Amino acid sequence: MAAALLLSACLTPMAGVYFTELKPLAGGETYKLDLVDESVVFSKEGLQVVVRYLSDEQVSAQIPGPDNPYVLKEVDLRLGYRPKAFTVFQVSVVNPTFAKVRLNPEKVVLVTDRGKRLESYGINRGDVHGGLHNFETYFLSRGVQTGNAQKLYLGQMGKVRETFYHRDSPIFKGKNYTGKIVFEALPPETQKVELLIEDFIMSFGIHDEPVERISLRFAFDVKQGVRESLAERR
Repeated sequence: MAAALLLSACLTPMAGVYFTELKPLAGGETYKLDLVDESVVFSKEGLQVVVRYLSDEQVSAQIPGPDNPYVLKEVDLRLGYRPKAFTVFQVSVVNPTFAKVRLNPEKVVLVTDRGKRLESYGINRGDVHGGLHNFETYFLSRGVQTGNAQKLYLGQMGKVRETFYHRDSPIFKGKNYTGKIVFEALPPETQKVELLIEDFIMSFGIHDEPVERISLRFAFDVKQGVRESLAERR
């Protein structure tokens, strides 16, 4: 009996997770590293843009339960582990100084050390920017029909809308705004990435047209791989 159990254990594939770790790299006078939560903070005259990478575990802690739209739930039996679906950043803008600023998530890209540019996801297929990179298309392509699958899809889309960094979201003086900006999973060979926030609007004219724009760069070292997870074996 003991020998049979041992053979069975040996034949059982390892159940694990694909992990991606991003270690932020701060540099210069305007970019500082927050050691508490490993976020990178850009500062200018009191304005702060805070960028924090979220692992699957951190996203799951923020959004527990089956409605979490950013983390796959099941082990892929062909691979023997749970794959990673997305690369998730939480971005906060704190504006105690300027009359109005705006970050456009459509202008945020993730660039790998191999030169690949990943566009951020939109919410719906009707988004100007979304195209194929939007959550509505992503979930519908996975076979949403009726019943429980439809209920799960609606719940996940609700969480996307609730947690996303929405476009056309100006931050007025004395206000702040936080949301998630999401990309596809990184290619496995990636060792470094830069999150580029292009055309961050610092000021507007009398007709609400952008007057001053800046671009921000947040650099990260990348470590990826598969690790065994006791939770996945249960």
